[in-house]
Formats: sequence, C-alpha cells, structure tokens
Amino acid sequence: MKPNQKWAMDFVSEPLAEGRAIRTLNVVDIFARKRLAIEVDFSLPSLRMARALEDLMWKP
Repeated sequence: MKPNQKWAMDFVSEPLAEGRAIRTLNVVDIFARKRLAIEVDFSLPSLRMARALEDLMWKP
C-alpha cells in the first residue's frame, strides 16, 4: 500500500454547555497516518462532506 490509496473518515459530535453540539468530519490517510482534512461546524450536511472529499481528490 502507498500514501493516498486508502482513506478513513469519521464524524465526531461533542455537546457544548449551551446545549448545541459541535460536529467534526475527520479524514485520515491510513498508510501515512496523516490528517488530510477536518471540517468543523454546528451542521455538516452531505453536500459539504462531498465538497470536502472532492477538494481532497484534486489536491496535489
């Protein structure tokens, strides 16, 4: 296996004191053990996730 052949992604949600939850989408290169992207917001709709993954595909 080589870098950029296999990625893993995970969602994390953490409640804040005010009651809202902050959410993150984390993308990691499994071979290189390198963080490729972290998207953070109160809402992460599927279009934003798709855009983040598409941006990663075109990065050199």
